This record gives sequence, structure tokens and C-alpha cells, in this order.
Amino acid sequence: MPVKKFTIFKRLTLGYFAILLVVVALGIYATLRLNQLNQITRSITSVDGETIKIASRLKDAVLSQRGFEKKYLISKDKDFYSQFSETEKFIEGDLEQIGISEDNPEKEKLIADICELHSYYLSIVQEEVHLIETNRLYRHKGYQAEKDNLLNQITQKLEEIVEASKASVNRKIEMSGNIGARASKVAAIMTISAIIMAILIAFLNARTVSRPILLLIKGTRDIAKGKFNKSLTVSSPPEIEELADAFNLMCGRLKEIDDFRADLISNISHELRTPLAVIREAASLLIDSLSKGPVEKQRRLLGIIGEECERLINSVNRILDLSRMDAGIMDYHPEKYILHQLIERTVAKIRPIAERQGISLNINLDEKLPPANIDPGRLGQVLDNLLENALKFTPRGGKVVITTSLKNGNKSNHLCINNKKAIEVSVSDTGNGIPEESVKEIFDKFKKLHAGGTGLGLYIVRHIVNSYGGKIWVKSKPGKGSTFYFTVPVY
Repeated sequence: MPVKKFTIFKRLTLGYFAILLVVVALGIYATLRLNQLNQITRSITSVDGETIKIASRLKDAVLSQRGFEKKYLISKDKDFYSQFSETEKFIEGDLEQIGISEDNPEKEKLIADICELHSYYLSIVQEEVHLIETNRLYRHKGYQAEKDNLLNQITQKLEEIVEASKASVNRKIEMSGNIGARASKVAAIMTISAIIMAILIAFLNARTVSRPILLLIKGTRDIAKGKFNKSLTVSSPPEIEELADAFNLMCGRLKEIDDFRADLISNISHELRTPLAVIREAASLLIDSLSKGPVEKQRRLLGIIGEECERLINSVNRILDLSRMDAGIMDYHPEKYILHQLIERTVAKIRPIAERQGISLNINLDEKLPPANIDPGRLGQVLDNLLENALKFTPRGGKVVITTSLKNGNKSNHLCINNKKAIEVSVSDTGNGIPEESVKEIFDKFKKLHAGGTGLGLYIVRHIVNSYGGKIWVKSKPGKGSTFYFTVPVY
């Protein structure tokens, strides 16, 4: 099963789609990496930076609270104790906030330790305040030493949180740098890959298109030099292959026309040379017989000269008609004419030939036919040619029949002219018929039914019939004869 090739449009579409996929993949990758960098940046800002700020604020708040607590113990002023309590609210809020924002297990443990140490510190302060308010004696220095120890631990752990947050910031910054470097590298690789892919796709598409076109240009130049034998075989997109096939078809047709031209020249030379040679020989014999030959022999020689002259004139006229048709200057003078008269006159002219060949020539005419709108001279050429061909290909004892009938104008009858009435004429013979492969091409220029002739008769016949808006066609079966049909318009 042959592999179906992609058209130029599909190739370009797939190529651009592949490049687009690379670009989209690059965009998706860059977007993911940018999102990752944004998350790291937000983490540094919202977690580590906030932790460092809150830890620093807690350290100051704890030291301030310790200062208010000392002032109260010395002065016993309730305002200092109130400020101590107010500071406690800020410390609790910051501890709660730093606990919510933190996501590092190590920091979470430090925060839990700070909360526990600070709670213990508050319990000692409350115990000492109670002793003072009840005027009871206690070891003041012992309490102070224990509170200082607790505050030192709290401060140390807050500094550890700050250092851990700074280390986390440095680690995340380093990670961001690695991600950025990796993203730049991948983006560069994918960009270079897209550029290389685009260049390769463009090169391959250009090669698959330009190479066949160059071959076609070379083939065209060869044709211009008269070389028609070269056939192009290219592996390319379907559009270029169709163009190459059309080129090969044109080349073959030109070669065929060139061969026909050579055959035409040869046949015309033969057609002209033979009558001329006969005329020359007949004239020579006539000269010799003028003084001593019988009158009957002289008449026969003059008859031969006349026939050959007529044959020569017909050949020349046929070539002239072809030239006029190809130039579009063929003259037609249609008029109201009784078609039966033309048919009967043509048959009367051809009948002696049919009798000499032992062929029966009959006519079957519809007497009710209306007048036709035709050029009698040109349509006479059509009848002459069809009858001569029928007699030429019908063996002795055969039969040729001319039939006429009227076709009514209606849309279902495609044989009528402009949906008006038309007269159909048929010429049937009982000859050998036409090969099936030649039926469709029999009316083409230079298509010959036999080795002799120029292959122009039926081409001229079709041109004349078509000039009236009529149609001509043939039905034939090998071994069973042929029937040529044509239509002419009613006047």
C-alpha cells in the first residue's frame, strides 16, 4: 500500500506546529520556574523576614518587660506593674503570630521553648508580686538570679531563631540562583533547539519544493530545445507530483504532436506526390497518344488527371480548413435549407463509388423534417467525410445507411440545441468497427483510423458541427460496424 505523502500545506503546518510546541513548552517551563521563584521570594518576605522582625521585637519587648518588673519591685508603683502587664499582651500576640507564620520544625521547637520559659518567668514574677503584696519575706536575690537566667535563655533562643531565619534566607536565595541558572540554561537549549528545528524544517520544505521545480525548469528548457523524450520522476509533495505528472503529460502530448507533425508532413508529401506523379505520367501518356492513340484512351487519361487533381485539391483544402479553424477565421454562412436535398445530392455523388465497391448505400429520411439552419457547403463536407469513411471501412457486400429524425427540444433530451428542436443525422456501416480505446479520441486532431490519411477529417467534421451548436458522437462495437450521429438546428 503506497505511503500517503503530506501536501505542502500539511508539511508547513506540521513544521510550524512542532516549533510552536517547543515555544509553548519553553513558555510553560519558564512560567513554572517563575512561579517557583515567586514562591521562594514570598517565603523569604512573609516567613523568614517576618520571623526576624518579630523575633527582634520580642527580644526588645522581653527586655522592656524585665525593666518594668524591676522598677515595680523597687518602687512598688502599680503603674509599672500595669505597664508590665500591657507589655505581656504584646509579647503573647507576637509569640502567637510567629508560631502561625513559621513552618520550620527547628524554629517551631525554639518558639515552643520560648513560650514555656516565658510562662515560667511570668509565674515567678506573679509569685514574687504576691509575696510583696502580702508583706512576706523571701529570698530576693534567688528570684532575681532565676529570672535573669530565664531571660538569658529566652534571648538566646530568639537569637537562634533570627540566625536560623537568616540561614533560611541565604539558603533560599542560593536555591533561587540555582533555579534561575538552570532555567536560563534550559531556556537557551530550548531556544537553540527551536531555531535549529525551524532552520531544518525550512530547509527540508524548501528542498522538497525547490528541487522538483528546478527539474521542471530544466525539463521546460529541454522542451524548448525540442527534446520531448525526458520523463520527470520526482519525490515531492502531492502538489508538485501533480505538476510533474501534468508536465510529463504535456511532454508526451507535445511529442505525440511532434510525431504527428512529422507524419502529417510525410502523409501530405505522399498525398501531394502521388497525384502529381500520376498527373505527370498521365500527361506524358496523353502527349504520346495524341497523334496515334485512340480517343477513348485519351479520355481515360484525362479522367485520371481530373480525379487526381480533385484529390490534390481536396487535400490542400483540408489543410487550409484546418489552418482557418485553428486561427478562428473559418467562415460559415448558415441559411434556411432542406437537409434532404443536401443528403440526396451527396449520396448521388458517392453512389458510383459504393456500387464499384459492391456496397449497398441506402437512405432512410423522415419526409416531415422542417428546414435546417445550415451552411450547405460546410455540412456537405461533413456528409462527404462520414460517407467516405463508411465506404472505406465497409467490406464488399456490406451496407451503409443514412437516417434522419427530428428531436424535440426538452431538458431531458441533451442532444437538442438550446432546448429547441434539432435534426439528428446518422451514418451507419457494417464495417469492422472502431477499437474501444479509440472511440473517445477519434475526433481529436491527427487521430487516424488507419495507416493512410492525415487524421484531420473527423476533427474538421466535429469543428463544423460544433460551430452550429450541434453535437457529434459515435457508437461502435468491434466487428459489428459503427454509427456516427450529429445534430443540426432547425430553422
